[in-house]
Amino acid sequence: MVRGQHHRQTREAGFTLPEALVASAIVAAMLGVTLGVVQNNARAARINEERRAALLVAQSQLAVAEVAVPGRFAQREGRSGAIRWALRIEPYRGALASPSLDRITVTAGEGPSGKPLVELSTLRVAGRVAGRVAGQVAGT
Repeated sequence: MVRGQHHRQTREAGFTLPEALVASAIVAAMLGVTLGVVQNNARAARINEERRAALLVAQSQLAVAEVAVPGRFAQREGRSGAIRWALRIEPYRGALASPSLDRITVTAGEGPSGKPLVELSTLRVAGRVAGRVAGQVAGT
């Protein structure tokens, strides 16, 4: 009888092979899910960083264009580091269109589908460039 009780205690103290395999499969599945989540978060963080950098470039180009790019029609392209940008100035044609307004549009960065990451637009008084109005120095 002592012998049977000892055998029963040994069996209850350890795991069987199928239990160990099931536990290993559960751990592997959880690691796989965790790895997928970490990869998606890293990808999203990279895209957000690229979008932030593209936004800074677009804001900078828009600020320069508002005060330093003459003309009612203009198109420029360039790079700021690794970020491509494009600038377009054209007469504004909106519901409240006025012949004296220009629309300035800047796009920057390139998303996975080839579309720009950022597009910013603003309006300015036509012909107004950094203290000048239609080629004349202000105040003269």
